[in-house]
Amino acid sequence: MKQRINPTAIKVGIRAVKSIRDKGLLIETDSEEERNILSTEISNKLGETLDSIQHKLRKPRIIIYSVPEEITVENVGKVISAQNPETISKDENIEAKFRYKNKNGRYNIILEVGPQTRKQMLQTKLKIGWEICNVADYLVPTRCYKCSRHNHKHYDCKGEEACPHCAGKHKMKECKTATNERKCINCIAYNRHTKEAKVNENHSALSKDCPSLHAVLKRYTENIEY
Repeated sequence: MKQRINPTAIKVGIRAVKSIRDKGLLIETDSEEERNILSTEISNKLGETLDSIQHKLRKPRIIIYSVPEEITVENVGKVISAQNPETISKDENIEAKFRYKNKNGRYNIILEVGPQTRKQMLQTKLKIGWEICNVADYLVPTRCYKCSRHNHKHYDCKGEEACPHCAGKHKMKECKTATNERKCINCIAYNRHTKEAKVNENHSALSKDCPSLHAVLKRYTENIEY
């Protein structure tokens, strides 16, 4: 590919080139326009031997807090459209994904929306039935309940049991480690493999201040169409 395609000639800035599984290459550019130019060049010159697949960003998800009980996944879209038409951008759809009961016994609903609709919803509160509901970004990384690592679930886990509070080989409910003696298995693994500055590992893997959690959230936001 380097012999057939000249980034300088097509005026594309290459930020990074990384090898990925199945003999693939991940190429990062500075903008969507440059990504399209490079993809077209690959198809034109190497289309017979290489497939060019453009990475698609995920739609943003937002959470609506404490909606009335009668508001469901099936009807929340119609309710928002009827009572808050100014928050829904043209050419963007809203899709309710699921709802769950919060600690107060009320329901929170998760929506998948377009970037402009997200922006407009976050600037106000939503009128839902007789209630005025708060809205926020919904960013919750996947965490395995077995090994306490991120980006997979327990039924796909191939790792060993690891307590999220102390990194020991037992379940969280069996942990007797004092709060000031807790260890994060994710930050321990990061420190073991990195050559860069070490991070604090003296906390539970469930801590909201965990450096590994912040790193995962950062990667999530980089792949969302804001």
